[in-house]
Amino acid sequence: MLRRWRFVLFFAAVALAAACGGNSDSHGGIQKPESANLFLNPSFEQGEKPWFSLTTEGWGTPFRVSEDAARSGGHSAFLELRGRPEAGTKVFGVVQDVQPEEFPELISGYYQVGQWIRGTDIQYLQFVVIAIGAKNMPGGFTNHQIRYLLAGIDRPPLEISNAKFIFVATEEPAPGDWVHFERNIQQDFIEQWGAAPEGFDTIRVLFEVRYDDKEAGVTGPTADVFYDDLHLEPAGANTNAA
Repeated sequence: MLRRWRFVLFFAAVALAAACGGNSDSHGGIQKPESANLFLNPSFEQGEKPWFSLTTEGWGTPFRVSEDAARSGGHSAFLELRGRPEAGTKVFGVVQDVQPEEFPELISGYYQVGQWIRGTDIQYLQFVVIAIGAKNMPGGFTNHQIRYLLAGIDRPPLEISNAKFIFVATEEPAPGDWVHFERNIQQDFIEQWGAAPEGFDTIRVLFEVRYDDKEAGVTGPTADVFYDDLHLEPAGANTNAA
């Protein structure tokens, strides 16, 4: 009788583990989504992960999850841009890596600016789509990018050989409103690079506020930026329309 109950408890534990497994990748890699949206935790209701900020020299304060503004639910990603005394570039952003079998089509989301003080000439919002290790792309680059300018600038902010620029909007950001953005990134890569990436290792997507080429001693740049409801999905799904 005792052995029988041990078997019952064993199979119950197996069933519970399967039910609670959710999006976990048993190999420890990038987690797999359960919906058409390739982004996990797209509204930041489950905390920070799997979103992250880079730690390279040009990056500033990491993002954090905030309750101060939310387009849906009760949270969003908060980027706090503050000017540093040193000259150069600082990026404040939130990032997620995905590994779909095919290059995705539609990216969409919302941003809100809480405050915006232009303290240097090149200060703007953008999102960036990077195909890493694509086998069919020109130029011999290890990654191919499109940088989408969302607000604050009307010209390419820098020269970079492995990136193309698309202007979604060029106006100064208007504080207080949730602003929707949406692009067919597959079509954009075809038009800008000549092909949609194939055989890639990873797609990295970054949502940023930043300044470039700031003069030393200038500490004026200031911005509070929130991102929420971030989607990466088939164009036919379009579950994040304005």
